[in-house]
Amino acid sequence: MLDLHIHTTASDGSLTPTQVVQLARKKGFSLIAVTDHDTMGGVAEALEAGKKYNVDVVPGVEISSGVTLEVHMLGYGMSPEHPVMKAMMEDMRAARVERMERIIENLQKMGVPITVEEVEAVAGGAIGRPHIAQVLIAHGLVPDVRTAFREYIGVGAKAYVERRKMTSEQVVANIRDAGGVPVLAHGGLLRISEVELNQWIDSMAKKGLMGLECYHNAHTPQMERLLRAAAERNGLLVTGGSDFHGASRPDVEMGTGLSRWNDRQACRGRFLQAVAQTQHDLHMRA
Repeated sequence: MLDLHIHTTASDGSLTPTQVVQLARKKGFSLIAVTDHDTMGGVAEALEAGKKYNVDVVPGVEISSGVTLEVHMLGYGMSPEHPVMKAMMEDMRAARVERMERIIENLQKMGVPITVEEVEAVAGGAIGRPHIAQVLIAHGLVPDVRTAFREYIGVGAKAYVERRKMTSEQVVANIRDAGGVPVLAHGGLLRISEVELNQWIDSMAKKGLMGLECYHNAHTPQMERLLRAAAERNGLLVTGGSDFHGASRPDVEMGTGLSRWNDRQACRGRFLQAVAQTQHDLHMRA
């Protein structure tokens, strides 16, 4: 079994990279990808744990991109130490911190007793809105994460702040320049029509996009078919991932949403071949 979209405590997951690998081993997964939000800080630990527990781990990242439309892009196979990735991760980290500070400032103006230090202590790594939600819960201001987003920090909520992001085209170019494989994450969650989604995919395929996450916990069978057709039409890789976060999303287990991925072994082979090829091409350019 495989799961190519997993988060750890390096961003907003509840399990450390080692614990994620241990869980993968326990559940019988032979291949996983660690794809934390805007950071590759958990990759080294996950790779080391993979060797120890005999689980193949692909280094990855999930990057929020787009200007008018927020698009999440998965990147696979890059080294966290590649100059392009280091620069992009630093820019993403700075944008996250800037946004969190502004959200917290908005909350303070509303009389909510919350500090940056509290949120950083909860995060332990890359800071994000789920960590603010946890602090709001700890203060007894909301009963759960869902309410925190609806009342305070979600889109359109009282303290919401939009984050500065790179364009999807630039993120794809950076991932490829670093020897990685760029894949659209959970396309079914984009706030556009099916016609617009197909148009976006066709356009991005010409700009370096290499794959589509066709299987995801939020995708319907209809969306899976749409994305599979788009992948075939554009010669793109087919991937799948649960978007596992651990305790913060208890309804999503490792492997959730992948049950209908009947040709996963064939897709796995093509995916690993593409990762190996992009790394080979990078070394040839060096």
